[in-house]
Amino acid sequence: MIEQMRSVTWRAAVARWWMVALPAMLLAAVCAGHLIGVVREDHGAYLEMFLWARTVEWTGVLSFPSGDIGFGALLFLLAKLLPASDVLWFFLIALLGLGVKFYCFQRLSPAYWVAVLVNVAFFFVLHDYTQLRASLGIAFLMLGVGYLVTRERYGRMAVSWVLAAGFHIQTLFAMLLALALVFSLAAFLGGTAVSLLAGEFFTRAAGHIERFSYYLTYGVGQTPNLFSSMKLYQYLTLGLFLYYRAEIRTRGWKIVDLSGWFLLAGIAIFLGLLRFPPVAHRLSEMLFAFLPFLVSGLFVLMPRRFGVPYVGAGVAIGLWASYRVLYVWQ
Repeated sequence: MIEQMRSVTWRAAVARWWMVALPAMLLAAVCAGHLIGVVREDHGAYLEMFLWARTVEWTGVLSFPSGDIGFGALLFLLAKLLPASDVLWFFLIALLGLGVKFYCFQRLSPAYWVAVLVNVAFFFVLHDYTQLRASLGIAFLMLGVGYLVTRERYGRMAVSWVLAAGFHIQTLFAMLLALALVFSLAAFLGGTAVSLLAGEFFTRAAGHIERFSYYLTYGVGQTPNLFSSMKLYQYLTLGLFLYYRAEIRTRGWKIVDLSGWFLLAGIAIFLGLLRFPPVAHRLSEMLFAFLPFLVSGLFVLMPRRFGVPYVGAGVAIGLWASYRVLYVWQ
């Protein structure tokens, strides 16, 4: 009997790991071969980073041209340990980001496959396929948030967040919001309200920091559509979160609860920075990336006759947005 129980447990563990590993490997292969869409300028930028890693010595790692030292260190390790294959490097980096994200979905989301579908539809092309640093940063941000909301293994949380910041410095912003949300909802809501004035703050900061001044004129004539299908889906999801919030808390879905508040903060930041679309997108997307947790929770709570169309519409909207990134916005 004991041996049978161990066998069942082992098989269940293997099945859980394959649920994470198989889709991650398949999608990483798509990234490595650039099998969809046209090759974007991001591809060339990463090829230049790979070339830098093959020529730099360890004393020059801190000179990584894009500033995200953690990513530069990762490329340096790949250059020293593996063959100089761009395809292999794209595959391994994408696999790491996707694997960590899917592990978080498997461990924390109420409906794993719903979370995976939503993530692939909305964020695979935007992050894993074109922005490797953002993908890795968000992946380890998610992992750290998972340790934070479960109030366990704070050491691992700290390591995850150090890696996230090393891969993409803008994840620090989401970390601060997560800490505020977990320890003081009032402080988080106050910060979210203030973020509606983010445009004014950014204008003042850009007047003193040359690095930001470029964005003062970049957004002219490019104001995003506040009533696009993507935004309408986000508004709907936020409304559903507020409606089901009591039940979400009753079930103890802390990551789903946090994702709902992150959605609220992301919308507020996006609205506050509407005059500066690149900044609005970059800051808010770190928060919108948690949408798969929230949608999976809402799918479980909603009646199936509403939940299935709700998720289906989200996947369709996400795929349409990804199509535009690949084939239209060139």
